[in-house]
Amino acid sequence: MNFKPSGIFFIIFSLLLILSAGCSDDKSSSGKQSKDSTHFNQSPDKTTQAVQIKKQSDDDWPGIIKSGVLRIITPYSFKFNQQTADKPLSYNSELKFIVDFARFHKLKPVFITVKEFSNLIPSLINGYGDVIVANLTVTEARQKLLHFTNPVSYSIENLIVSQKMTKKLKRKNLGRLKIGVRKKTTFWNTVQQLKKDNPKLQLIELNNTTSENEKFDKVVSGELDAVIEDSNRLDMFLTIRKDIKSALNLTREQPIAWAVRKNNPQLLSQLNEYIKTQRLNRTIQNIRTGDLNIIKKNRQLRLITRNNASTYFIWKNQIMGFEYELIKKFAKQQKVSLKVLVASDFQEMMQWLEQGYGDIISAGLIKTPNREKFPVKFSDPYMFVQEVIVQRMDEPAISSLEQLKGRVFYVRQSSSYWNTLNRIQNELKAKDITFTIKTVPEMMETEEIIKEVINGKYDLTVADSHIVAIEKSWHTKLNATLPLTGEHGHRWLVRKQNPELLKALNKFIKKEYKGLFYNITYNKFFKNSRKLFDAKQRDLNENKISQYDDLIKKVAREYGFDWRLIAAQVNKESQFNPKAKSWAGARGLLQVMPRTAKEVGIKDMHKPEDGLRAGVKYMAWIRKQLPDNLTPDVKVWFTLAAYNAGLSHLKDARILARQQGLNPDRWFGHVEKAFLLLSKPKYHKKARFGYVRGIEPVTYIKRIQVLYQLYSKKFPNEEHS
Repeated sequence: MNFKPSGIFFIIFSLLLILSAGCSDDKSSSGKQSKDSTHFNQSPDKTTQAVQIKKQSDDDWPGIIKSGVLRIITPYSFKFNQQTADKPLSYNSELKFIVDFARFHKLKPVFITVKEFSNLIPSLINGYGDVIVANLTVTEARQKLLHFTNPVSYSIENLIVSQKMTKKLKRKNLGRLKIGVRKKTTFWNTVQQLKKDNPKLQLIELNNTTSENEKFDKVVSGELDAVIEDSNRLDMFLTIRKDIKSALNLTREQPIAWAVRKNNPQLLSQLNEYIKTQRLNRTIQNIRTGDLNIIKKNRQLRLITRNNASTYFIWKNQIMGFEYELIKKFAKQQKVSLKVLVASDFQEMMQWLEQGYGDIISAGLIKTPNREKFPVKFSDPYMFVQEVIVQRMDEPAISSLEQLKGRVFYVRQSSSYWNTLNRIQNELKAKDITFTIKTVPEMMETEEIIKEVINGKYDLTVADSHIVAIEKSWHTKLNATLPLTGEHGHRWLVRKQNPELLKALNKFIKKEYKGLFYNITYNKFFKNSRKLFDAKQRDLNENKISQYDDLIKKVAREYGFDWRLIAAQVNKESQFNPKAKSWAGARGLLQVMPRTAKEVGIKDMHKPEDGLRAGVKYMAWIRKQLPDNLTPDVKVWFTLAAYNAGLSHLKDARILARQQGLNPDRWFGHVEKAFLLLSKPKYHKKARFGYVRGIEPVTYIKRIQVLYQLYSKKFPNEEHS
């Protein structure tokens, strides 16, 4: 659709400028910008072919798919690596989220940047982009103009002061505090409200081009007493800046969401479906960078890894993996629980470690010059492997480097294979032997690349010898030929400021390496993997979760549930055994009590469909009892909590959460905590429905979420099944 300017347009445009001024703080970037309000920028994804970009269009989802482009309207400084230029791994997670959505749907993400926050909404209304991604708070004024997705995060406006400030601040006792804020922001409105209780408070208007680091510098230097920042972004800065701190929460928790035009309902639906799936895969991320003593105090070790057959995966409905089992053993020796965080690529693993979301990276990594530049320490080697060429069995085996002439390798650029191939490429130049190195998406696992080699889509790749050992169990057409390196050691990565954790890991490696546990685990995955990954189970494991997949899809669809979530629940309840029976008398695939089954009209719980339907129907009934204002992911967790512990106890937990200053409309870190408190007499004596073993629903949900993460990785395109 083409847009033509008119008199009425300029009136509407002026109104939009006023309404959009309520946006969260203007994250402007210093540096030269065009006078135009919008800038068309290609995404940094070099693997995506060039496509034609419509500069003005109000197309809904079918038109976007046809164009092959998703136009993302964002502030100029919101692009990757703009917020904290001194920390190359710190990038905007919200942008990564929308880029992942685009790539998931095979769309090219293109950033449409605006100079002023006030131009975001007009740019969208007038068809210069498809979606606004800008840490945008949902307000009534904006909802009159646009449709907002389900929340992608939540935020509280924080008053930020210098770390040196010792005075305790209270909302109604701020005195002559000098607060610096940019004018066209929600922060400006917040300070106006503060002035009603603090008439002597000094509001200092900041220039629109002032960056976050610049405004923090003004606080540290004493030019300002305080500034304001959103909590969901503050966490990132606090990992970098130790000279500032949060002194006061100024608002209640507010939803942050993406915005689309009101005539784009299909795009809104697609975004919401993706957000729901991704939020079901995420827990509240606690930032913690402490050493081993802090890990023990929190009684939890957080492992960062990737989902593949050598590190962490599901097989015959059991979670396993060489890296996973080693670290699980280490955690047990340290008397802490193990939490697994699955990253999509190397950069994300490094970011999570650096920012304190995890404690250790275990993902089959070797020490390279590039990786040594990161703020990490490497453990001693716990396994030695070689890098070998992987090719198809039906072609002549490569036995010398001279045979590489004219061949094409496909590898991830962040992998050590990329460095090895570049080194060999330089060595062969003198002999006039050339080959090509092509990159694949960073999210692509080595085993997926190997499959493409076997299928003939890719010519050659490189893999570690232990990965090849596993893949040979699955693929008879695979041939691993010429080694490109000698043996090198796989190592674990920890933060530089965690020497005690590193010392404990090295002690563990020294004790366990080549010992009984180590050898049994190693042989299970790499030497006897043909027994582990038997051919009869291969197709089932690759293409199915269980023999009841079709039944689960059918029943889940009838009641509006994600079938992968129900499959995870069935695994947790009965391990797909329709004749399972608990000590309490619960029966069937979803372990429903006979009385509950009778209430939902089911008699024979041993029949797979009846046992499944009884549970899902009961889940649907619980969901109907929950408030409509809950986000889809929270509804899922509350439904599961009530399924496990009872709806009455969920109600008690939500009431207690509110009393404790927690959010009764959130599960992780909120109602979850309240459930744990209901195990204590101090709290359950005052609860209407009394005592509940709160650890049960908390553990229940964590286990189902882990399984759901693995199932949604295995079947990423089946949300609507």
